Amino acid sequence: MLYFNLLHRPAENPSQRASFALQQRMAHDLGLKVTLLVDYQSLCDEETVAELKTYASDFGDELGVWFMNLPPAADSADGRHEPFIWLYADDEKRRIIEQVLTRFKATFGVDPVSVGSYHLDAESLRILKELAPSIQIAVAGCFEEGVRVYHGCNNSWYLFSEGMPWAPWYPSRTHSLRPAQDEADSLGIVAVPHLSRDLVLSYEGRNDFFATHPANVQRAMANDGMNNPYMYNLVDQHRLQADFNDGFAYVHIFVGPAWMSNDSSIQDTDDVTQGLYREFLEYFVELRKLGQATDMKMSEFAAWYRDNIPIGKPQVALAKEMLYGTGKHYFWYLDSFTRLLIDPTQGGSIGDLRPYAAQIESHTGADAKALWYGSYPYLIQSQHRTGNSYHYADGSRTTLLVTHKDETLDLANVRVKVAEVTRGENETTLRLTPATLTFSDEASVSIETTYRFLGNGKILVERKLLEGEDVQAQEYVKACWGLTEYPEDLRNVILTVSGKTSEEMRYEYRSREIRSEAVTAVAAQIPQIQTKISLQAEGTCESGAVMEGYLFSPYFTLTLNGVLRAGKVMRTWLNIEKI
Repeated sequence: MLYFNLLHRPAENPSQRASFALQQRMAHDLGLKVTLLVDYQSLCDEETVAELKTYASDFGDELGVWFMNLPPAADSADGRHEPFIWLYADDEKRRIIEQVLTRFKATFGVDPVSVGSYHLDAESLRILKELAPSIQIAVAGCFEEGVRVYHGCNNSWYLFSEGMPWAPWYPSRTHSLRPAQDEADSLGIVAVPHLSRDLVLSYEGRNDFFATHPANVQRAMANDGMNNPYMYNLVDQHRLQADFNDGFAYVHIFVGPAWMSNDSSIQDTDDVTQGLYREFLEYFVELRKLGQATDMKMSEFAAWYRDNIPIGKPQVALAKEMLYGTGKHYFWYLDSFTRLLIDPTQGGSIGDLRPYAAQIESHTGADAKALWYGSYPYLIQSQHRTGNSYHYADGSRTTLLVTHKDETLDLANVRVKVAEVTRGENETTLRLTPATLTFSDEASVSIETTYRFLGNGKILVERKLLEGEDVQAQEYVKACWGLTEYPEDLRNVILTVSGKTSEEMRYEYRSREIRSEAVTAVAAQIPQIQTKISLQAEGTCESGAVMEGYLFSPYFTLTLNGVLRAGKVMRTWLNIEKI
């Protein structure tokens, strides 16, 4: 079943009132449930307030708060110039939230049950829940909205919120983008992303072009007038996730009125723009008639989610590229300890890894250490920090290196696809299609990769040699830590090898290496993000090593070496832990 929320924002100026009224009329004519998130400026406008009360009384629309157009400071000498709540210092966040909530209750007679912003950090959510315990749900972030979007806009959009879930989650008290591990860790609300994104293109490029908002798709020129199959394929991509998540799928639609008329960033006429929105809503109505979708107000969905999705339950997504015809697959996995992306276009390597197990504490604002960086740090991000040797040297990634007669081939050079996803009570299993490697002497091997996600930061990687003679195989992890594509300081990272001899070294950018025979584990401890990442052999392997990088290649590398035997499975644990 697809569950979807339809959210509208009132007009921000009088010239947009007709567009807002048109959006509302479309939704109500189709019998769709609507949640209206209202900014402070609209709360102060008598005509807008009267309209909102009519929508609530006549159609049952839910009224909540949208944290834009924030109230001015009481003291003009202490002006408020920040446009977004997440950029204020904590004391000012509280004053603004109190002012907005007071105005909302004075206007409508009740506290809100739903709120939203493009990003809400942990401190903002904590204050909101403290001041208005009635709040059940929040639009709390934009999935993968970070430097890649920043590069494509006007360089004044200070929203960094990568490393979050792509679907509803229970935000943690310490970092709003991290799913809570349990009730004590939870902020006590349900969070949803701002729009539902393309789960391929949000990783590869600008995600503000590819989301459940017709204007985004139009700005990407992915439509040809009223011919816009991509928009429906995007919804169907999210519907597909019900196959892997116990029948649950979610889509979020959140639009204001400005783009509906005279939007210079859209190449289409107003008739086309408005027609696309009407058709988009009609698609959900058709799905509802077929019993394949249900619309809910935000608070209704929050109640359903809390009743049906326990805290800590893993979620997965199989994403198929559907705009350019490349046939690419990506696989996302998320629980309270890790979030990662498996990239079958690079042989099933890990392209993105976020260490939720570290329970990093962070929030944004003028008095916060993070300032504007609301993202959850990564250990691997092959789009920000290159990947399979796109540039000078290897970047942030994993792979299997296979050697035959002194010739080494990289599994990441072979494109595979997702073959099967299975879910159990305590395990999620991803099996990829076999990868065939052919050496210069025409000998070839066929290798099948399986990932088993066991929770608690434990991932079992299995490599099975389906065809070919025995080969040397090296599990390879090259990582760092970061928030953007720019390097962070790796000094004080501790690299260790446990085996016949056990050694450790502190990272100093000197290209050093330590290795041992009969290795059981290799690891890196990263105090900057309270994280330990390790490769652990099932039993022992022939040898293993850790390597530090240098300033022009600021990574660390972990390797385990063994023999991949015909018909046998080589098993390696990838572990993410808090230190």
